[in-house]
Amino acid sequence: MSLPNILIASPVEERGQRLVRTLEDAGCSAQWVRDTGVLYEQLARDVHDLLVLDHLFEGGGPDALRRVKERHRSLLVTMVGYQVPAQAIIETFREGAWDFLLEPVEPQRLAELAERARRVREQGAERRRLSEQLESQRQQVEELRRRLDGVDPFDKFVGVSTTLRGVVETLREVARTDSTVLLTGESGTGKGLAAQAIHEASMRKGGPFVTANCVVYSEGVLHSELFGHEKGAFTGAAKLKRGRFELAQGGTLMLDEIGDISPATQLLLLRVLQERVYERVGGEETFETDVRLIAATNRNLQDAMLRGEFRSDLFYRLNVIPVHLPPLRDRADDIPALAQHFVLRSAEKLGREVRGVTPEAMDGLCGYAWPGNIRELENVVERLVVLSRGPVIEEQDLPDGMRRKDTKGSSSGSLQDLERERIVEVLRAADGNKKLAAQRLGIHRSTLYAKLKKYGLDGETETAPAAAAMGGVS
Repeated sequence: MSLPNILIASPVEERGQRLVRTLEDAGCSAQWVRDTGVLYEQLARDVHDLLVLDHLFEGGGPDALRRVKERHRSLLVTMVGYQVPAQAIIETFREGAWDFLLEPVEPQRLAELAERARRVREQGAERRRLSEQLESQRQQVEELRRRLDGVDPFDKFVGVSTTLRGVVETLREVARTDSTVLLTGESGTGKGLAAQAIHEASMRKGGPFVTANCVVYSEGVLHSELFGHEKGAFTGAAKLKRGRFELAQGGTLMLDEIGDISPATQLLLLRVLQERVYERVGGEETFETDVRLIAATNRNLQDAMLRGEFRSDLFYRLNVIPVHLPPLRDRADDIPALAQHFVLRSAEKLGREVRGVTPEAMDGLCGYAWPGNIRELENVVERLVVLSRGPVIEEQDLPDGMRRKDTKGSSSGSLQDLERERIVEVLRAADGNKKLAAQRLGIHRSTLYAKLKKYGLDGETETAPAAAAMGGVS
């Protein structure tokens, strides 16, 4: 049986050395450090059963404990201090302290605590080993069941490009874990489809798949949507409401547009990720959550962190497994297959006899920049199916800016020109209504504003002449 390995962090040499002697006399292996750099170096290098953290260490117990827990979540930490107020002790327990010892520390209690910490760590390691073994066996069973059923959730991804195949293989690997996933990419690139495929290929596929779009709710409403509320919690709360975390219990929860949530919501979400618990709005009962979280955003969260708009600790919790969904312009080889797929699906849904696209029309579709990505392509094809006068979509059926004669002789930068023309066309068709134009393009309003600024169109009037409107996957 191994000896308990204890690390003591205290700025007071007398206290640190005394605790070392107490533990060594009790048959433990103990070491004392006095500064932060050495502490993190020791924690990264060696496995410790217990960290005894002085309440005076690095500016105060709760803050120092919080920083340690951010780096070493599973580490058992016992605080020690002299004449510490009760409220301060409560704060350390909220930050994840395992125990709190008041000076003078009883040697027998410290020794018993060290031995108990050793047993907890060893039992935890054994549970993790058994859990990993069980998960491996479950994955093998699931893989066999999937082959026998002949159903592959990733068949929903249409295309032949190496870019798409690489993304699909990454998603397959992601589905075999239960880790948090961060899906990034422009609006319309298929983040929602990716999240659903991950769920359907995972061990949680028997549980619910729940989504929440974080950008469509105000801060207070979003808290209620995510965590639920008690009856009477606020004006209009006529009955108890179960939140998305509760509805997704045992399954998968996708939080779309995670980059647009407020600082207060970021803090609440961080707590759920750290402690796996939450309370309903207006309630006191604490609920444990068992969900696989998939977050999605079209924003650059690292830039948002630098601007102070997104918490770094939340980003690192979300960014466990990052997966980037490329824009359609970076996988143009997939446009023919996607277009044909949407033609057949739209024709079946609408009861039309359209069965394909002429080569000339397909050239026009492939030469367009698709600022709204797959969602815009899908909506454009559906409109073409509705308006088509024959069994195939022809070049003259395409909107302005997509026909080959409109792009003949254009330079290598023509994709940006086409994108600009398309935005102008849709904006005018929407009578200058930027919200409606963004919906038709299949992009978020903030993305449209960025593109308007990029192309010098941010001065477009709200009453531009109307033109033939076109309908533009999160």
